[in-house]
Amino acid sequence: MKVLIFEYITGGGMRRETVSPSLAQEGELMLRALVDDLLAVPASHCALSSGDDTDEEQSAAIELRVLRDDRFPLPKKQRMHVVDIGEQDETEAVWRDWVGRCDAVWPIAPETDGILERLCWDVEAAGIPLLNSGADAVRLAASKLQTARRLAESGLPVVPTFELKAWPAVGQPPFVVKPDDGVGCEGIRVIGAPAAFSLPAKAEGWIAQPFLDGIPLSLSALFARGRSRLLSCNRQWVEQRGDGFILCGCRVNATADEGGRWQRLADGVARALPQLWGYVGIDLLLVESEPQILEINPRLTSSYAGLREATGENPAAQILQLWKTGELPPPRIGRGKPVEIRWRERP
Repeated sequence: MKVLIFEYITGGGMRRETVSPSLAQEGELMLRALVDDLLAVPASHCALSSGDDTDEEQSAAIELRVLRDDRFPLPKKQRMHVVDIGEQDETEAVWRDWVGRCDAVWPIAPETDGILERLCWDVEAAGIPLLNSGADAVRLAASKLQTARRLAESGLPVVPTFELKAWPAVGQPPFVVKPDDGVGCEGIRVIGAPAAFSLPAKAEGWIAQPFLDGIPLSLSALFARGRSRLLSCNRQWVEQRGDGFILCGCRVNATADEGGRWQRLADGVARALPQLWGYVGIDLLLVESEPQILEINPRLTSSYAGLREATGENPAAQILQLWKTGELPPPRIGRGKPVEIRWRERP
């Protein structure tokens, strides 16, 4: 079974741009964790039929095809072929060519400017299994405004979110201003009044939220058409620097699911957004002990990099089983342990 992985940052998506070391490190953490997890999956988990034939299972053993910006050398591994993308290569053409050569595709990319959505459309158009939420789900979740509205309509606790032009509805300052389809802490600014912020030239799709003082958390979960299975609750290390924020790292599996509150929250998101499938991240703030959802990430998040060590489970194997059987894994037995990962040094 050939699986194509395209981690956009280190895989050639930014081949003609300068990539910051912290951005490259964040992408690298997710990529290497996914590679190791997939290569550890038993062949029986990815066989295309339910037969017990040993030869068939052997042929089903995962072989990886990894697109790679040639500025970031990748150590060789058995059953992994690296497709280098150089300065003269057209990444989009290489990507589409390799999509058609594989049995399944796993993109890791930002939602910004529709990047992840387009990649998902390419895979769906080619008729190849996509090990990620589909393009429709990505398009919805990419918009913080539309996602917040859908979640609020379903009775879930969300940070109030408004179009920038609806500023008076946000409430008392300070305010948080951010791109509607931004990822992580990209573009976020804290300001005291509308006059203190000037939109970049040609910028559209900006939102405003009240500034809330809370503990930044995230949930890692598996989703399957209206159902969910919690993987971990993570503590994010977010630093305010000037009028912006920087995500430095996280502690994976930092908080136990006491009383099942995080599983119930994931279940609510799954019912509100039944298009979601596979691994999904939920960013939230814990404000006076109550969760407030910030956004939904329909893709691998940085927390993925510590999941197998923290929980003792292989999330890639679980997703392949979900793809094969349509069934989510049973609840995890045992607490696991916290695992810290970081890509920026905390001050």
